[in-house]
Amino acid sequence: MYHLKQHADSVAWTPLDFPGVSLRVLWTDPDTGVMSVLTRLAPGASIPAHFHTKADETVYVLEGDFIEDGATHGPGSFFAGKAGVPHGPHSSVGGCIVLTGFSATLDFVLV
Repeated sequence: MYHLKQHADSVAWTPLDFPGVSLRVLWTDPDTGVMSVLTRLAPGASIPAHFHTKADETVYVLEGDFIEDGATHGPGSFFAGKAGVPHGPHSSVGGCIVLTGFSATLDFVLV
């Protein structure tokens, strides 16, 4: 049986340091730092190119247009990146929501 059952709407959006970008932290494992989050980019918002020193990252586009390094991707698109490997910038013309998973404690290093 799952130890956590919740609807995403029960979790508040938390703004990030990038205008128009917010997260809903759906789950964090306190022992490993593993996280599952929804990331929302408002129309025109962007996240600069970056990498994570410890966490591998996966991204699944749920809705909208997700632009990765200049290429536009729609719902159903999936990305996976290893820790230490730069990715981004990420942006959206019309706004998007992606499901993001991190395999370890999250840090954010700008490229």
